[in-house]
Amino acid sequence: MSMVQVKVRETVPGPVRHGGRDVLIDLTNDRTTARELIRRAVEEQIRLLGIDVARRRDIGHRPHLLAEDVRVQAASGVVRLPTAPPALPDVTDAVTRAHRAFERNVFVVLVGGRQVDQLDEEIVLRPGEPVVFLRLTALAGG
Repeated sequence: MSMVQVKVRETVPGPVRHGGRDVLIDLTNDRTTARELIRRAVEEQIRLLGIDVARRRDIGHRPHLLAEDVRVQAASGVVRLPTAPPALPDVTDAVTRAHRAFERNVFVVLVGGRQVDQLDEEIVLRPGEPVVFLRLTALAGG
């Protein structure tokens, strides 16, 4: 069997695309489950975060904020400079939280435009078929 590379896009609804980092994950074949896609995407996001943290240490961490950091912090009423690169999340905890979030419909998984309903539902991936993790948001006023 040949490896299948899947691009997972994390996004939230709205006029401007925003959300997490798109990641590429390698699978051993074209059949998987939402549980496995979520696990592999979370692991890859944390791996990439680790590279970012290491890069910051290598160039000498200079406290500064990105525009997105300022926007997020401003919403809470306080904007602070970071004191050190963030600690990496525990992979097992992050995967467990992501699986629970899927089960609570915090986000849905769309494969080729079709919503996956269960964590252990079998998914057959086709080359170039989009995989999207869509974070759901409450409607205004409700």
